Amino acid sequence: MNRRDLLTMIAAVTGTAMLGAGRVMAYVPTETGQNLFTPEDAAFLDEVAETIIPATDTPGAKDAAAGAFMTQFVSDCYDADEQAAFRDSIETLKAEAQSRYGAAFETLEPAQRQEMLQEAMVAAAAQAVVVNEAKEQARQQARDVQPSADTAASAEADVDLPALHWFTPLQQLTLLGFFTSEIGATQVLRYEPVPGEYIGDLDYDGGPAWAT
Repeated sequence: MNRRDLLTMIAAVTGTAMLGAGRVMAYVPTETGQNLFTPEDAAFLDEVAETIIPATDTPGAKDAAAGAFMTQFVSDCYDADEQAAFRDSIETLKAEAQSRYGAAFETLEPAQRQEMLQEAMVAAAAQAVVVNEAKEQARQQARDVQPSADTAASAEADVDLPALHWFTPLQQLTLLGFFTSEIGATQVLRYEPVPGEYIGDLDYDGGPAWAT
């Protein structure tokens, strides 16, 4: 599974395009190297990611250090508004845990964490539909008003769209971080470091997708 395929899969799972994907797939100048988050932020995100992809008979997201990946990706590939929204996502989740259970998310039982994030995932999928519909409406209106594709795109970008649900970036980055990690690629996906001969017609055996 190459990165482009993975980004397509993440968009399908979360209902919207991967945030920051354009900066991953094409050269866009960014300030890289400085992580804007603390080790405590990464540790918290590890717990969130582990709830999304828990360890079973294969490693979980925490084993792949997904939290550290998430903080670096947001620092390097999100713009300032997206970074602020991501921080809000962290704080919203913490507040939700306190409001519902009167305890920090990290101290909740696995079933409580799963219940919270399952509900958030459903709400995020519904909000993604709203955002996509608003984008399509803005796109159509821009095309009706602007004769040029370039100016239509510019007009569309100026439209205020509804925000994605706070859970969406957490879910997207967990998936990206895990499946691009060495653990995710070699112990969960099938991995062949030096592919052999090309065989174009194979029966599908029901196994996991290939990392390479």
